[in-house]
Amino acid sequence: MALNAVVVSDSTTLITLINIRKFEILFKFTDTIIITKAVYSEVSIRVDAKKILDDYVRKSKIRVEKVDDDMQVKILFTRLDLGESESIALAIERNVPLVIDEKRGKNVAKSLGLDTIGLIGILLLYKQKKLLSPKEIKEIVVLLQESNFRVSTILLVMLLE
Repeated sequence: MALNAVVVSDSTTLITLINIRKFEILFKFTDTIIITKAVYSEVSIRVDAKKILDDYVRKSKIRVEKVDDDMQVKILFTRLDLGESESIALAIERNVPLVIDEKRGKNVAKSLGLDTIGLIGILLLYKQKKLLSPKEIKEIVVLLQESNFRVSTILLVMLLE
C-alpha cells in the first residue's frame, strides 16, 4: 500500500524518474498521481516519456485533470511557469499533497498551505520506512547525479548515510 492515496505532481519529478528509468518507484509513495494538461505536455515532449505516461493513464494510476480555478492559475502564472501554476491550483482544489521540486514553486505552494514534497524527500521517506534498500537508494542517487538532477550535496549525503 502506498503512503498517499492521491497526490498532484508537477513535471520535474516525473521527467527525472522517466529519464533514469525509475518511474515506477513513485507508486510506493502514492496510488494515484493527478497531473494537469500543462504538466502532461511538459512531460510527454519525448515519445518514450509520452508512452510511459499514457501507459499509466490507461492503468488509471495517472489522471489528467483540468483546473477549475482559472483565476488562481493566472495569479500564480505571474510568478511561476504554467505547469507549476496549474499543479499548485489543482492541489489546492483537490486538497492533496503536491510533488514539486522547483524551489520557487515549492515556496509558493507552502505559502498557500499545501503539503509539498520533492523527489529527494520521497527517497528519504523510502529510506526511513525501508521501502527501498540502501543499495537501491545508492543506485538512484548515482543515476540522479548522472542525469544532472540539481540537488544539494547535503541532501545526497543524508540519503546515503
